[in-house]
Amino acid sequence: CSLLGGARGLPRNNMVVGLDIGTTKVVVVVAEVTSEGCLDIIGLGETSSGGLRKGIIIDIENTARAIEKAVEQAERMSGTKINSAYVGLTGPHIESINNKGVVAVTSADGEIGPDDVQRVLQAARVIPLAAERRVIHVLPRQYIVDGYDGIMDPIGMSGSRLEVETQIVTAAGAVVQNILKSVHRANLEVDELVV
Repeated sequence: CSLLGGARGLPRNNMVVGLDIGTTKVVVVVAEVTSEGCLDIIGLGETSSGGLRKGIIIDIENTARAIEKAVEQAERMSGTKINSAYVGLTGPHIESINNKGVVAVTSADGEIGPDDVQRVLQAARVIPLAAERRVIHVLPRQYIVDGYDGIMDPIGMSGSRLEVETQIVTAAGAVVQNILKSVHRANLEVDELVV
């Protein structure tokens, strides 16, 4: 099983926690990462949500209390202390655009390394963005090495020019800030926002 093959930062202490803050309910799920890279669900917490309307937080304190209740339930079921979570983000404020990035390969032998991939993704991230928008994901669709396209993982390949075609997902900054405030008031850290 390779469910977690390319996920950044996974796992921490062999546990992954997901938090979904919805209009009708808040759900926390705790999973243990197996040696095969799969997830075994070991805890679940669910409570009604009263601080949202149409997926947008309208009451930070009510939302934080609902998160705390769901976390307590998940902690009891899993026997694990929860300090952080991957937090789901949804709503009509989510938008995406396509963009490209281009960099020169910097190694003397022309071998593409992880630093080159990070630099090209950073180059693709540079887009005209309204002040109230925030970049959530930069998702590579394909890499192009010296004009050859369709490459999914360029690390280890040789070339002088690295390009990437991406889908950039953005969200309304105020919505993101209210989610972060609610999660922090529930004494949780955010591992990552996930659309």
